[in-house]
Amino acid sequence: MDNMPLEVILLLSIPEELLITTLGLILFGIRVQKCFGKLFLIAIIQALISFCVRLLPLPFGIHTIIQIPLFSIPLLLILRVPYLYSLICILISATIYTILDVTFVPLLLQLTDIPLDIILKNTYLRVMFFIPQALTMFLFIFVIYFNKFKLFNLTNYHR
Repeated sequence: MDNMPLEVILLLSIPEELLITTLGLILFGIRVQKCFGKLFLIAIIQALISFCVRLLPLPFGIHTIIQIPLFSIPLLLILRVPYLYSLICILISATIYTILDVTFVPLLLQLTDIPLDIILKNTYLRVMFFIPQALTMFLFIFVIYFNKFKLFNLTNYHR
């Protein structure tokens, strides 16, 4: 069970979900520039889902398995992206984010010599550890968007 104070939800969870969702959508050719307000709403809903799932007394990692299919539902309901496509978008981008997480966190733990349990209890440190991942995700989004790279173009299948 992960304790997520309101500050962590606002400063970490919502931006994290916004980045993951945006990356997933642009990787599959779904235009995001006209629906930023909807993306923000989706990120808020996903952060609330994350908060609720993390309250459950589950072993570490199980919450992620539950969250991925649940994160796809707001894309279906708000952007009308078919559920299977939403699931694929979230799954791919969450995998990229997880790779960044397992790369940055151990490196930052080693560089700072701060134990993980201290970081998880300290909102400031938790947000500071998130910043390199967030900047990297933003850079990925920026490069992919402006180079018009797509893993697969779902815009023809949308609706």
